[in-house]
Amino acid sequence: MTDGDDRDEEPKAGLARAADSTPLTARGAIDAIGGPLGIVESVLPPLVFVVYYQIVAIRQAPVPVDRPALIPIVAAPLVLAAIFVVLRLVRRQKVGGAVSGAALVAVSAVLVLVTGDANSNFIPGFFINGIYGLVFLGSVVIRRPLVGVVTGLLTSDPGWGSVPARRRAATWLSLLWVALFAVRLVVELPLFLAGNKVVELGIARIVLGLPLYSIVLVVTVLVVQALRRRSAA
Repeated sequence: MTDGDDRDEEPKAGLARAADSTPLTARGAIDAIGGPLGIVESVLPPLVFVVYYQIVAIRQAPVPVDRPALIPIVAAPLVLAAIFVVLRLVRRQKVGGAVSGAALVAVSAVLVLVTGDANSNFIPGFFINGIYGLVFLGSVVIRRPLVGVVTGLLTSDPGWGSVPARRRAATWLSLLWVALFAVRLVVELPLFLAGNKVVELGIARIVLGLPLYSIVLVVTVLVVQALRRRSAA
């Protein structure tokens, strides 16, 4: 493998990082949540949407932001998402995450323009969090905790389903992920139902997005790695 290939090799992200036995450093934690570019991809589009909306809302106050004024507001994060896809293509990196992010931004933009309500930008997120939460919860109910299933597949280790200590740990970790998605819904849904809380919703979405995800992911990786080291010993 050439030096150029080494540079192009992407670090493991998400639960795949738990399959790596090397200690989790600060840099490793950043890579696990998507790396510097992944962090920018997650934070910048919703931040631009909220800031742009607030600027337009202040300028048009007390008149509500109308549909024509919403066009550039939803276009800005959509353009950013497209730029991130192109950037990853240029860098010869995996584009799956960037494409799915761009698709989500596009769906949100369509909803906003169809309804004429900036609050609609957050609707897809409610469904995503609800579905993920139910999947993790369902895996616990059927005694096949998703954290254990995924870890077992990544490490080719069937012990995550048969060793009681590891299965219990996977259960609690899966419930931790359920809590993550539940917290997002509990905080954001009341703001959405209250109406005209675009800025508050945007701030909640950003704070409960990558920061909370990072904490839960790092805890998951550390616990899984500790159990793997114990098993190897």
